[in-house]
Amino acid sequence: MAKFKTNDGVTLDYHIYGEGQPIVLIAGYSGNQATWSSQINVLVSAGMQVITYDRRNHGESASVAYGMRISRHGQDLAELISFLHLNQPILLGHSMGASTIWAYISLYGDDNLRAVITEDQVPKMLRDSNWSFGLLDADISTLVTVAKQLPQTKLIQVDIPIDIKRQIGKNYRPFDFVYNEPLLIDSIVQDWRDVVRREHVPHLFVAGDKSPLWSAEHAQLSAELTQYGESYVIADVGHMPHIEGANEFNRVIVEFVEKI
Repeated sequence: MAKFKTNDGVTLDYHIYGEGQPIVLIAGYSGNQATWSSQINVLVSAGMQVITYDRRNHGESASVAYGMRISRHGQDLAELISFLHLNQPILLGHSMGASTIWAYISLYGDDNLRAVITEDQVPKMLRDSNWSFGLLDADISTLVTVAKQLPQTKLIQVDIPIDIKRQIGKNYRPFDFVYNEPLLIDSIVQDWRDVVRREHVPHLFVAGDKSPLWSAEHAQLSAELTQYGESYVIADVGHMPHIEGANEFNRVIVEFVEKI
């Protein structure tokens, strides 16, 4: 276990595994580093240095009443990359972890990135006449309702292997959904499509075929926003392919990294 402090005084917990091409794994809303337990050894064996961390107000990191904006989470990621002197890392983000990546790129660009992988996350979470992938079909008029509904939504569609369930359970940390609702709302109202269009690095969009949040078609359409995009849909899993379909997810990630 290691920690570093952001420039606004928040202590964040992180771990480093292995050596080689750095890849930073960023968990989603309410998640922590333990959700990546099925990826760490596989990626290390594939020659990567795996970095996991808990975003502010998540897991082992400090909880504070400020910085509940996705832009601040993007800055935290930038400070972690700088603190660890990471050169050309790959960023892999699940759900809000993907939005954290887009916030980082929006602020700092992608010159110091090797590639991006986003998992079951759309670059725009509110539906309108030009974009059909709203969170639980939400548009601006149902934003607050959906933000309160999300914590009660079943995100996983298949049984999790018992060893993974035990690992996640062992590292469970309480998460206050009401307290952190401002972060969720701030994330929901963002539109990162202009950021995606301006990316200059390979970007793999992964989706879960049975995701309860949106149609898996979002992966292909999001990938088409950038000339560097490609997509992959994992069949019969929900919003957490890296947990529900870990073997296939790991294979796809390793193949993508080897290809680039």
